Amino acid sequence: MCTVFFAALTVAPFVVKVCNFVGLEAQYQNALSSGIVMGIMIIPFISSLSDDVISSVPQSMRNGAYALGMNQAETIRFVVLPSAMPGIIASILLAVSRALGETMIVVMAAGLRPNLTLNPLEDMTTVTVKIVEALTGDQEFNNPLTLSAFALGLVLFVVTLVINIISVSTIRSFHRKYKVSTL
Repeated sequence: MCTVFFAALTVAPFVVKVCNFVGLEAQYQNALSSGIVMGIMIIPFISSLSDDVISSVPQSMRNGAYALGMNQAETIRFVVLPSAMPGIIASILLAVSRALGETMIVVMAAGLRPNLTLNPLEDMTTVTVKIVEALTGDQEFNNPLTLSAFALGLVLFVVTLVINIISVSTIRSFHRKYKVSTL
């Protein structure tokens, strides 16, 4: 909940001041401020999980690289990172999935206006916010709002499925390229 207030009370006014200083017009509820806060929010997920993955690379692989004459930088570049890359990719995708489902930061920092624009300085909304908005209240199942919420849920599911398919294919390509066994 702190990130919600951080987005609305600190980042959004800062973005507006910077944009006004540069000569651009920005609204207090804008997509850029929620994007910045989302980026800040997912950094701990990525760094923590990536650190665990890098730490789980067996010491025997590192010792083998040292025995072959590699220095520490070469060992990290040619042994540790290729071995840990599938886990690092998985941590990034886990964080992105977490950001895709976030609603409150977007509501507070970016607004609720359905706005199709490429300008990140305008207010906007996300699919998850629209699902919650459409399913709030007592409605029949065949109501257009309810059906649109299910359609949006299907779109979100397909996007998540595509991200997962891309991640699995990327991880498999790293396994084939570096002949890395699953840790």
